[in-house]
Amino acid sequence: MTSTALRSRAWKLLEMVTTPLLPSDYLDLVSPLRAGADLRGRIEAVHAETRDAATIVIRPGRGWRGHTAGQYVRIGVDVDGVRLWRAYSLTSPANRQDGRVTITVKAIPDGKVSNHLVRRAKPGTLIQLDQATGDFVLPEVKPAKVLYLTAGSGITPVMGMLRDTEFDDVVMVHCAPQPQDVIFRSELHDLAADKKLRLTEVHTDTDGMLDIA
Repeated sequence: MTSTALRSRAWKLLEMVTTPLLPSDYLDLVSPLRAGADLRGRIEAVHAETRDAATIVIRPGRGWRGHTAGQYVRIGVDVDGVRLWRAYSLTSPANRQDGRVTITVKAIPDGKVSNHLVRRAKPGTLIQLDQATGDFVLPEVKPAKVLYLTAGSGITPVMGMLRDTEFDDVVMVHCAPQPQDVIFRSELHDLAADKKLRLTEVHTDTDGMLDIA
């Protein structure tokens, strides 16, 4: 009997023993991030960014194929016994050395998933993942100059790009109601102090809406 046939027979025996569950259901309990399992991630940390935004640090399973800065990922989260799916931009650089990825989420009124992630998500929680996707990425040839116009949580894919690639000349104009509402504000000001970014903040509560005229 070949090794393939032996494995097939052993698997069928396991199915008989574990019915009505499958052997893979038990493997999920022991090693949920293993290769071959449905793609999952484990939340490893939650860092507050503002009063209503947080960065979620995720350890993807072995099936994760990586991402390009600017892309987003769909995640499945169980909220009150119901699995809900939402898409969030990845804010970590591609090929981060520790293999983890981050999303940064802003809680919105009546947003079940966003409020759950920002206010109640805990390290150790397992979530479902899709592969990263999206076309909002930098061109293959790095541009000599870059201008980013962002507002609110729209800064998230751009932050992934800033963390991933250094530019010779990059300008960012970012809008938020008040200074304390600027996500990544400390890091942005550090980049500006190091001459890696020319930053203009527009605080719409006092400055009004951005006028490009």
